[in-house]
Amino acid sequence: MMKIKSIERNKFKTTVYDIETPTHDYILSNGVISHNTQEIYAKPVLSGGTGIMLASDLVWLIGRSQEKDGTELAGYNFTIKIEKSRYVREKSSIPITVKFEGGVSKYTGMLDIAIELGAVVKPSNGWFSPVDMTTGEISTKKFRRADTDTPEFWDRILNNQVFKDKVAKRFKVANGSISESSTIIEDEDD
Repeated sequence: MMKIKSIERNKFKTTVYDIETPTHDYILSNGVISHNTQEIYAKPVLSGGTGIMLASDLVWLIGRSQEKDGTELAGYNFTIKIEKSRYVREKSSIPITVKFEGGVSKYTGMLDIAIELGAVVKPSNGWFSPVDMTTGEISTKKFRRADTDTPEFWDRILNNQVFKDKVAKRFKVANGSISESSTIIEDEDD
């Protein structure tokens, strides 16, 4: 829960909107999390025009579903969809599982990413096997989803340079100089 430290009056008049959607979703925009707002399913027209989308450096849509252990609620699965970002490739989807006991797993979301990038295969329904991305060899050992949350399963995959390169290519936004000859000219007073 957030507590208000102080309130200052603004001498400018501003229009304020109270907007709500019928579902329980979250939006992260420039470090502010808005719950159940911005009519996120009506993408072409945001309330108040496209100003919020255009003015934001980051717009992340966060969806939530229950994580169950049998019939007991054990936590929540969050899916972060990157709508706009200067740091992560737009339209990326990042799954995160948060359990009541233990919090966020060290390897949360990695299984889906590894399957997408070919570092893990499903040899049969409900089973997963790591792939050596350097040689293409599929491990003969099979793991259930719950058993993939261990260093035994992930260490070889995460230390493989081919996998690291594919993850960077999939999620990283390009950076560096605009051209090979671009330089930064510093002011002599600095």
